[in-house]
Amino acid sequence: MKRHESLHPLSQHHHFALIQVWEMRRALKQPEAKRDAAVRAVARKFVRFWKRAGQVHFREEEEVLLPAYAQHARLDQDKDVMRMLAEHAIIRGLIATLSKGEVAEEDVSKLAQTLYDHVRLEENEIFPRIEKA
Repeated sequence: MKRHESLHPLSQHHHFALIQVWEMRRALKQPEAKRDAAVRAVARKFVRFWKRAGQVHFREEEEVLLPAYAQHARLDQDKDVMRMLAEHAIIRGLIATLSKGEVAEEDVSKLAQTLYDHVRLEENEIFPRIEKA
């Protein structure tokens, strides 16, 4: 999908996030004997990814993108933007748990699914509306 050039960096970050999702899902499908180690490794890798790029990405969306969009639309009346912000909080909460070394398969699975759905929401629903505005 062709994006406005101002959204290219955010869309590129989404691509890298989806690679992380793929790796989490792959770890979760490992045979039982290897799964725990694989899930722990992928969780550590994701926390590093988050610290290096994810935190900044969320701040860019919340502090630059959405305020610019708010000049053209009522964000409080946009259910997708409200969902986006709620998912940011959910994702941050899951990462906080993983950052403490508390790695449960259920949390990694929930993070993978939430992050996947989140990227799709932004790319398929929110970004096209922002481009139109």
